Amino acid sequence: MSTALDLRPTWAEIDLDAFSRNVDAVVRRLPRGSRLIAVLKADAYGHGAVEVAKRCDAGRVAMIATALLEEALELRDAGIELPMLVLGPLKESHISIALDRRVTIGVIGLEELESVCRVARDRDVAIHLKLDSGMGRMGLTEGELPRAVELIRSAPRLRIEAVYTHFANASDPRDPFTQTQIEKFRQMSAMIPAPLHHLANSAATMRGIIEPGDSVRVGVALFGAEALDVGSSRLEPVLRWRTEIMRLKELPAGHAIGYGTTFRTKRPSRIATLPVGYADGYDRQLSNNADVLVRGRRAPVVGRVSMDLVTIDVTDIPDARFGDEGILIGGEITAEELAKRTGTIPYEVFCRISRRVPRVYR
Repeated sequence: MSTALDLRPTWAEIDLDAFSRNVDAVVRRLPRGSRLIAVLKADAYGHGAVEVAKRCDAGRVAMIATALLEEALELRDAGIELPMLVLGPLKESHISIALDRRVTIGVIGLEELESVCRVARDRDVAIHLKLDSGMGRMGLTEGELPRAVELIRSAPRLRIEAVYTHFANASDPRDPFTQTQIEKFRQMSAMIPAPLHHLANSAATMRGIIEPGDSVRVGVALFGAEALDVGSSRLEPVLRWRTEIMRLKELPAGHAIGYGTTFRTKRPSRIATLPVGYADGYDRQLSNNADVLVRGRRAPVVGRVSMDLVTIDVTDIPDARFGDEGILIGGEITAEELAKRTGTIPYEVFCRISRRVPRVYR
């Protein structure tokens, strides 16, 4: 039977050894007593959560975190035995499912804490409890703490394994708000004793904003993306997005290319067509606004990115041939570059690479 890669010459190559080296690099940065929680939400930021999770071992990774319960259950179904944490909200009807599958709940508000306490009437429940130190999305506010303490005391079978928070702008070393959040978290967490705290995300971890003994939640940095707005903290890139030239044609000067005729050749040109488009996650905003590497040289995207096809100008790469590889992300073309060109962040660039792009693991 043919695989997707056999049928379609567009794929994302995932270097699992690079991922493992990045895990090692992060662990080496941690102070004494601190542990790594590997965040593999959104299918490991588009890299393939199951295959990546298989590279996480208990000696280096204390826990795997996902955003959704179904993401955690997919890993359990694949045989992943590491402790698991769900960071997103759960309905009360899903709490027992999580507990039955040994998935720890990250409780994000009073409503969910009340649901957990009701479940804890009949069984032991261990949770991580989120505090809102200033980001304003999820977590208990300072004003909700007295009620939370009351609920916890009324549920003797409930155990608070950890309290945690999330930074709003740790990627910017110039912003003092991260320190404000740390101080607020320390004040709030004093009301709810727990053996474990975790505050630092990828950016804070790469900046070294970690108290000894605190765990860290690292996601996108494990895949080699730049977590900081200022400076450099990149580890090894894990993903290369590749395709092949499937059509080459000679066009005269003044010839239109693509929908809307947004590009016309200024000279006799060699135009290559690539079998990839916005349905694969190659952003339409890259129309006339990106490069693809062909034979180690940049070829500009010309014309609009369409659903399934991209056209590039290889006039200045005279040895370009049918079947040559085109690198969309890899080498000198980074996810950060595509993010900058489209006004977004590397996280979104990775997550947009759709499931119809085969992942090839090595």
